[in-house]
Amino acid sequence: MFLFDSYLLNAIEKYPRVTLEMSLKDVMKSKNRLICGKYSPLSFDMEFEEIEYSSGNIKLYGWYIPVDGAKKTIVINHGRKNNRVFSLKFLQLFIDMQLNEKYNIFLPDLRNSGKSDIAKTAFGYRFAEDIKNTLIMLNEKFYTTDFVLYGFSQGGMGSALVPYLYAEELSLKGINIEKMILDSPVSNIKETILHHSLFLGLKIPSVIMSFPLARFNFKIDGRLNELRLSKVLGKVPTLILQSEKDDVTPYDMINKEYQIIKDLCSHDDGLVKPIFKVFRKGQHVRIYLQYKWEYTDSIQNFLNLE
Repeated sequence: MFLFDSYLLNAIEKYPRVTLEMSLKDVMKSKNRLICGKYSPLSFDMEFEEIEYSSGNIKLYGWYIPVDGAKKTIVINHGRKNNRVFSLKFLQLFIDMQLNEKYNIFLPDLRNSGKSDIAKTAFGYRFAEDIKNTLIMLNEKFYTTDFVLYGFSQGGMGSALVPYLYAEELSLKGINIEKMILDSPVSNIKETILHHSLFLGLKIPSVIMSFPLARFNFKIDGRLNELRLSKVLGKVPTLILQSEKDDVTPYDMINKEYQIIKDLCSHDDGLVKPIFKVFRKGQHVRIYLQYKWEYTDSIQNFLNLE
């Protein structure tokens, strides 16, 4: 039983790293014109530099795309089993909106991704630490104070956790998270783990999952029941983008979290109600590829809101 418990805990905490080389092979084989051949920001005629930096004792890497005169930076945070190559396709979105002329852009490899160090990600919880340290690095290196976080899947949850977990630390450094965009985010870590808890194609009973979840909760500072959007959102204006057909981060689960925070916001003027944009179709983190212009308009309208 203990071995099975450890197997389940391991599946929750980590996964094989997807290197840049692996992603670039997929890019070259892709039949989608928004992806095929896009190997670096140079594919979009964007000058960039690669930056090596640290998150605790974890070495991270990322592409920094500077814009003369830009005072804000968008940080695009990939999800599980992805890396900064995944984020490249969204540079076209910023070109279409002409936001590439207004924002610096940073594409990190979060831990256990791309060129960055192999490490446990804790279902996006540790991504938050990496994103926080990314903001601090950009602040110290380029004196940027205002940021937009744009996260996908577990990178979406990681982004959402930053103002919840690190507000005081960032505030002391003069760092402001102005807005967040969450595409297909993990909306409730515990419920998402239970939703995907299968062994040999069979659902694992929740009573069995309670043991690895208890150990996992201990490793993430006892915060498991806090790691849901209805708890962590409300501090920063947020746009949530979600497909009804997503089977990785199910629509019903995200909608439940949204309805909770919507109700909380109606009773607390201090909370900022998220904008919830739902698309009828679209795969997980691939809504943009199917609804390019509607998706683009949603983001542009959100970023233009005062």
